[in-house]
Amino acid sequence: MKPTIRTVLVAVAAFALGLLVVWLQSDSSDGGLPEGPMGTEGEEWSVEYVNDGDTFVASLDGREESVRIIGIDTPEYGECGYEEAREALSGWVEGRAVILIPGATTDRDQYGRLLRYVEVDGTDVGLWLVETGYAEARFDYRTGQPHGREDEYIAADAAVVSYCPELD
Repeated sequence: MKPTIRTVLVAVAAFALGLLVVWLQSDSSDGGLPEGPMGTEGEEWSVEYVNDGDTFVASLDGREESVRIIGIDTPEYGECGYEEAREALSGWVEGRAVILIPGATTDRDQYGRLLRYVEVDGTDVGLWLVETGYAEARFDYRTGQPHGREDEYIAADAAVVSYCPELD
């Protein structure tokens, strides 16, 4: 039995409607990147404490999350610059309200930390850490985490001389 034109048109229309529904559900203002589990871009989180130069714990509505700043890497415990980077980040964020902004290809890293840009009073804290030599830019091919601010971070990294040789 041959399908009628009406049957074919109904099937095509249903298919198109299904595609539209899927597209509308997946569309978001941040380029399709996932939103955080407890908030969207622009919400103020309170920083509880700083772990090191690129990681801290923040809270929102009574829930805590470990946050890893996108696009940077700071010295690990025992390495040159560790204390300085940790203190620099603490000075910017500890006990303050910060804006966490999605921007990595995944919402979390392999340790379960939120991956976010961090802004305080309109300043990109990760970029500031790179510009001042406390951090180095980490991006795409080195971390597998491409991000939208790579070019700016890379340029800042190239323009600064760190006081620790391993950061250059």
